[in-house]
Amino acid sequence: MLQASRRPVAEVAAMPKLPMAGLAGPASRLLLVLAALLFVVLAVRAFNELKARTTITSVQVEGDLRNADSRQIAARIAAVAKGDYFSMDLAAIREAALAAPWVDEVRVSRRWPDGIRVQVREKQPVALWGAGGLISSRGDLFVPRNAVSANDLPILFGPAGKTVYVMEQYRAMNSILRGIGMRIVELQLTDRMSWFLRMDNGIQLVVDQVDTIEKMQRFAYLYDRQLKPDAGNIASIDLRYRNGVAVGWKVQQGVREIVPAA
Repeated sequence: MLQASRRPVAEVAAMPKLPMAGLAGPASRLLLVLAALLFVVLAVRAFNELKARTTITSVQVEGDLRNADSRQIAARIAAVAKGDYFSMDLAAIREAALAAPWVDEVRVSRRWPDGIRVQVREKQPVALWGAGGLISSRGDLFVPRNAVSANDLPILFGPAGKTVYVMEQYRAMNSILRGIGMRIVELQLTDRMSWFLRMDNGIQLVVDQVDTIEKMQRFAYLYDRQLKPDAGNIASIDLRYRNGVAVGWKVQQGVREIVPAA
C-alpha cells in the first residue's frame, strides 16, 4: 500500500506593515481645518456681498394722509434709518414717525431686499381745544403747525391736564342731548369744576360736578316734555338745582324755576 508522503512546507515570511494610520491622522485633520477656514472665508464674503445688496435704499410711507406730510415723515425716518435690511432699528423708525405732527399710529416692516415699509394712521380730530389745539379720537391733545378747517368740531375748554376727562364728559353729555335733537358746540370746565355748555340752537346750560350726568338726563326729560315748545325763547338753563332747573328767557329777561312734573 502506498502511503502519502508529507513534506514540510516552508513558511512564508510576513510582509512588513506600513504606518498608514500614523500618516492619515494629521493629514485628515489638516484637510478639515483648511476646509473649515475656506468655508468661513466664503461665508464672510457672501454675507458682506449680501449686506451690500441689502443696504436700505427705499422708505415707503403709506396711509390715507390728509393732513400729515408724508415727506416730513420720511425725512424724520431718514435721520434714524441707519444700517441694512438685517440691522435696521425698526423701533427707532417707529418712534421717529410718531413724533411727526398728525401721526396717531405707526407700523413698520421690512421689505426685501432693500426697503422699509411704514404704515401711518393719521390722527382724527374730534374737537378743538382752547385756542388752536385739537383733540384726537384717543383723547390726545396736539397742536398742528398749519391752520385746520374745523368748522364742524366742538370747542372744548378746561384746566391743564383735564383733556381726557373733558372729552369723556363731552361724549356722555352729547349722547344725552342728541336724543332731544341738540348738539354741543362749546363746552367749558371751570377751575371750580362747573360746566358751561352752548348748544347748536343757541341755548346755554350750566351744571355743576355733583351728579352731572343725572342732571343732564333730567334736563333732557324736562325739555322734551315741557320746554321744547318754547325753545326759541330760551336763553339759558341752570341745572345746578337739586329738584328743578332755572330758565332764563330771551324776551322776559327773567328767570323762572321749573320743577319736573311728577
